[in-house]
Amino acid sequence: MVLLAPSGPGSALVGPAACEAHELLPWESADVARLIAGGVALGALADRRFDVVVAYTRDPQVGRAFSPLAPVVIAHDPHPASGEHASRWLARAVFGFVGEPPPETPACEATADEREQAAEWRRRLPTEFVAVHPGSGSPAKDWPAERFAAMLQAVGATGEYLLVEGPADARSAEPLRSGAAAVARSLPPRVLGALLSGARAFIGNDSGVSHLAAAWGAPTVALFGPTDPAIWSPVGPRVAVVRSRDGTMEGIGVDAVLAAM
Repeated sequence: MVLLAPSGPGSALVGPAACEAHELLPWESADVARLIAGGVALGALADRRFDVVVAYTRDPQVGRAFSPLAPVVIAHDPHPASGEHASRWLARAVFGFVGEPPPETPACEATADEREQAAEWRRRLPTEFVAVHPGSGSPAKDWPAERFAAMLQAVGATGEYLLVEGPADARSAEPLRSGAAAVARSLPPRVLGALLSGARAFIGNDSGVSHLAAAWGAPTVALFGPTDPAIWSPVGPRVAVVRSRDGTMEGIGVDAVLAAM
């Protein structure tokens, strides 16, 4: 499978596992922009031909633009239908070719280089470590930092946990930095995934990092307040969801998270 996606997030989906893409074509490249604008396939796309192209778009022009690359082009709305999980909704585009997804959820696999980079971080951590990511794309989706701290204390991980901090997580991560054994900032997504796969538990909000941890097989506890886990919960072989009863992150108690772990 060849993935056409933004090179940053798209790189997280390219790997050796059967469930992963084998090649990435950067969406932001001039070759792709030219093709979508109605030009001919040049550069990296000049000699490429595929059996099927699936375009997740509401714009019919985008779907038509890929017709020179494949005899079959499927344009599929990227926004999930009401009540259906996003992963299943997106997979519907290819059900006619590959059938229903298997009941078991496969995990991503690391390359030798990714394993070595993750091992360097593992040497800074206890043999069995807990990982937390207290941030997200919106403060409304962030569980209070003091509750993360209370949860970590309750499981005996104070001073021994991995703190994952993204570029927009300074406010939510700051109260937890001093107690962490290591702080992972700006790691390549696949290296972070390989690192999280060795955690005895990962706890995070509705964020990309929680999806990454789940996809790499980490025992994942995902915390949901204003967003709907029936649509957006992480997909992985070991995922537990804790949803607030009142739609706010303050509505999730420490005991509920401990029970899910």
